[in-house]
Amino acid sequence: MSNNANQTLISGGTVVTPTAKIENGTVTFSDGKIVSVDAEPHDTPDIDATGNYVLPGLIDLHGDDIERHLFPRAGERVDTTIALDRCDIANASAGITTKYHAISFEDVPDDNRSIELARRLAEQIRDFDRKTGARVDNRLHMRCELTNEAAVDAVSQGIRSGGDLVSLVSHIPGQGQFAGENTIAQRYDCPDKEFEAGIQTLETRRSNVSDTEIVARAREITDLASSRNIPVASHDDETVASVNNAAAIGVDISEYPLSHRVAQRATKLNLTVAMGAPNVVRGGSLWDGPDASQAIKDGVVDILCSDFRPQSLLSSVFIENNDSLIDRMLRVSTAPAAAAGLYDRGRLECGARADIIIVDPNPEPSIVRTYVAGDEVYRSA
Repeated sequence: MSNNANQTLISGGTVVTPTAKIENGTVTFSDGKIVSVDAEPHDTPDIDATGNYVLPGLIDLHGDDIERHLFPRAGERVDTTIALDRCDIANASAGITTKYHAISFEDVPDDNRSIELARRLAEQIRDFDRKTGARVDNRLHMRCELTNEAAVDAVSQGIRSGGDLVSLVSHIPGQGQFAGENTIAQRYDCPDKEFEAGIQTLETRRSNVSDTEIVARAREITDLASSRNIPVASHDDETVASVNNAAAIGVDISEYPLSHRVAQRATKLNLTVAMGAPNVVRGGSLWDGPDASQAIKDGVVDILCSDFRPQSLLSSVFIENNDSLIDRMLRVSTAPAAAAGLYDRGRLECGARADIIIVDPNPEPSIVRTYVAGDEVYRSA
């Protein structure tokens, strides 16, 4: 091998491909794409990765951390442009090279969510690319609240305007993630009066729509998304029946199934099963859901999402769970890329997009450099 002025060589680290873990390997990229992955080191690389890992960039299909940048504390609202930029920096520093911002199309003022805010944020995410200062590939995940007709209309328009992923959500008291009043109060950490008012709003909204209408709205969204090759996820599948219904209307992904049994059923139906990386890092669910680590051991988890903590994706890769490093990488790179229909990335292979991260494993995994389409977008100090 020889250096080429138009090529960049990263050598000396542990290179992880979809099929191999290569010690002292070399990854070469040029013009935004990977040119070669070699099983031997280069004497004079552009980047010496000795002692580090060379991995494909992480792909996050569900991250709602943008909300924490918009509303860092109660009563404080950050300008959307600034919040999106800060979120972009945080994801680049976490090794996430393709980010699906999970935006909630629902009206919950106490939770700083509104359909109008979702519309505006969606527009800015669509316009936020490398030309306008973005570091990573920012994409739009529209979370559609099916109990709200205005949300369904807004998401339908969003699909026509160019969304990237849709999830079907039904926030109904006593069901799904809202099973039990204590769970709701803990989730939103709100005073009793606010909690009671929020529950009454949810119950009123739910009482105005029938189960038949919920199904019809879900099918409307799924059919429209399918016509534009946009994948659809069902969120918080609670029962085997609910995941059966999701598969029947053409849903592709079961996102955060609420029991092990439901995850098993989704797997049997050939749905892609997504769970939270924070669940793996924490060692269990925060809201009494299934243990993601155990679900991984049982073969019913395909991909991990950051949920609200971007750093959790990288951390999950270095948590041994009776599986290989290759398998752990697949869940945060190749598999989510395939689920989203992004077959140009998510792997270190010749011809793939040069989304590459260099990771220092000690004392805790941290990003040394992040490349997106061959451009360095983050370097640690």
